[in-house]
Amino acid sequence: LDTISKKWALMVIAVIGNSGSAGFNELKRALCNVSSKTLSNTLKDLEAQNLVERKVSDTMPPTVQYYLTVSGWELRELLIPLLEWVQKNGGHEEEGCPIHVGMKKE
Repeated sequence: LDTISKKWALMVIAVIGNSGSAGFNELKRALCNVSSKTLSNTLKDLEAQNLVERKVSDTMPPTVQYYLTVSGWELRELLIPLLEWVQKNGGHEEEGCPIHVGMKKE
């Protein structure tokens, strides 16, 4: 509970879930106000809790993509009604926010 109650954790899960995977810079752009250090720590915490998986490609230069684990997908499914409620009740107006982009059930 400690990990997912942190400020950016649920939004990271939403962004990764919206596209199926995301790189660090993609996440940083989607979460406009997050610092690199905070995002890095959030990803490490989510990975330690087995909610996010980090995969490094064999390409040169190597790239890193983040994916939801089975537990991450389960949590995302539980988030959808909450984020829809926030959107419906005007709790978040920022355009491009992960609440507004692709939070549909798979």
